[in-house]
Amino acid sequence: MYGSESIDNRNYRSLIIAGIGTIGKSLVTLGVEQFSFFDHIVAVDKDGNCLMPLENSGTTCITGDITDPQFLNILMSAVPGPSLFVNLCSNTNNVRLRQNLALYDTAYLDSCASATQNPDECRFSRLMPYTYAEIAAARPHWLCWGINPGLVEIIARRLLADLPNNSRTYDVAVYEFDRLENGTTPDKAAVGWCPEALVEEVMLSPSLEIFDGHPREDSGVGSRDCLVNWENRSIPAKIVGHEDIWNLIEVPAVKNGSFYYSLSPAVMGILNMDDARTARSLLYIPGEKDPITGIEQVAVQVNEENLKRPKTLVWTEDHGETWKQFGVNAVGYQTAKSLLLAILLLQRTDYGLMPLSLNASNLPITSRDWPLFDRLMQELDIKWDDGSHLNLHVTRC
Repeated sequence: MYGSESIDNRNYRSLIIAGIGTIGKSLVTLGVEQFSFFDHIVAVDKDGNCLMPLENSGTTCITGDITDPQFLNILMSAVPGPSLFVNLCSNTNNVRLRQNLALYDTAYLDSCASATQNPDECRFSRLMPYTYAEIAAARPHWLCWGINPGLVEIIARRLLADLPNNSRTYDVAVYEFDRLENGTTPDKAAVGWCPEALVEEVMLSPSLEIFDGHPREDSGVGSRDCLVNWENRSIPAKIVGHEDIWNLIEVPAVKNGSFYYSLSPAVMGILNMDDARTARSLLYIPGEKDPITGIEQVAVQVNEENLKRPKTLVWTEDHGETWKQFGVNAVGYQTAKSLLLAILLLQRTDYGLMPLSLNASNLPITSRDWPLFDRLMQELDIKWDDGSHLNLHVTRC
């Protein structure tokens, strides 16, 4: 329907990246080749210090708060359209931002659920319906994209496309095992992305899963514990609420779904504390001079009682190697590459001309479109390999 013959489009003149934190910096660092498909690249952050490393990158850097309608109007009036606006700001009311952006000739892309009018709300059963509030826009609005949420949903759909199409038949599990460590800071534990968001996701948001095609969220605070068999090792994990699990309900073949999250022993110990504020103070993102080690793996597994063995794909990156080669950790690498896939789809294909609000689970993909995804992932060096050897399965505590 949208196949690879449309891969030479240039739908947007300008690319705006709002929020230059860990993921934003990774996106700018890794996206040089893909950004060449735009005439103008603009980076925006309310903290001018975050923009300083980009000043000699050929990127136009603007300091300002995108949640301020007056600043947003000045920004959007100055940037040549049509534009693609990538929102990577955390703790932001994305719905309100999208309502303001709908007034301009811009497409929109973000990577996580919207904050609500209640800044302390962390239940995905409340966040996700609000995130998908209907907004009339003349350009695409793509919501909750990245690796997870986002690309893991595409991979689940790719696996399901090769299986018999039976409604509400399959179990989909998303696994992540981040072994990031930095041995030079013994009083704190290293993480690959925003510590505040990590603490909220694991310690405050209740577990959310799909059961029989419906979401089921725990009534208590925080994620339930479980054990994941990872290459014949029993690894402590958390059953976390996550945007991709909510989104996968929209895939008709998905009956049950869960996300199992494991991190280094030091981080898991901190996340098991009773006090979220104290836990937050003990987590940090390593800086430029901090040597990091460890493997980051994200796996997607599809299973059904009649399958001889589950279908599993895994994407593996080494923190030390991505840091040495690109100056980003493996979490930033995978998330940025996944965002670049969405950016290329919006810029270079007919998907970018569809004025619809979509996520990776309800994006209209036909059998003729899969070669397009394969081609772009190869172009981006996104490598999903057979993960059968990991022998992934869960023991619930």
